[in-house]
Amino acid sequence: MNWLDYNELKSLILRVILEHGSMDGSSLVEELASREFNVEIHAIRMALMRYYKLGLLRRVRKGGSFTYSLSERGIARLDWLENQNKSKKQ
Repeated sequence: MNWLDYNELKSLILRVILEHGSMDGSSLVEELASREFNVEIHAIRMALMRYYKLGLLRRVRKGGSFTYSLSERGIARLDWLENQNKSKKQ
């Protein structure tokens, strides 16, 4: 199991949603598990709600759940986070 700090989790979630175009919380948990990041559904739902409130994600209600996609602000934030990560490694 991999442990992530706050910004690493944010970067991972935003990157996965960007790669898939849009996702609901359950699909995101499954995708993260396939990448060996086991995160509880409740934690993912809370993170998605936070990122939505910050304007990083758009959401659409489909059936009984929300589907999330990146907003322009989310794309910009992901770029910034990834550049910060590159700077730390150099």
